[in-house]
Amino acid sequence: MTKPETSVHFRLTQLDAMQAYTLKREIDGAYFIKREASNVFVGMVPLKEALFDQLNDYVIRQQIQYDDCDIYVEAENTDSEIAVPRVVNKLLKYIDCKLTYGFAKQAGTSTNSNV
Repeated sequence: MTKPETSVHFRLTQLDAMQAYTLKREIDGAYFIKREASNVFVGMVPLKEALFDQLNDYVIRQQIQYDDCDIYVEAENTDSEIAVPRVVNKLLKYIDCKLTYGFAKQAGTSTNSNV
């Protein structure tokens, strides 16, 4: 049995274009994806403790609602349980948002589960 590969991102689900480009410019490693057939962008920030202050400042300055963000945990190569990294618990002390889990079935595909 192979060990699951887990990635964790802070996800901002309702950004406009200016917020998306600001996110990419202000937070190291951040990127965004434009949703098809809309003017909404999804921002993704790798969950690292060193970025907590930058992320918290961005959420406050951009007036992001907690309902418009989550912590996205994705696991690949798993058919059993996954260990969620401690960094998730630490971020929840800064920003109280929901958790979303994705389980990749194959490379490039995943299913999501909101908590």
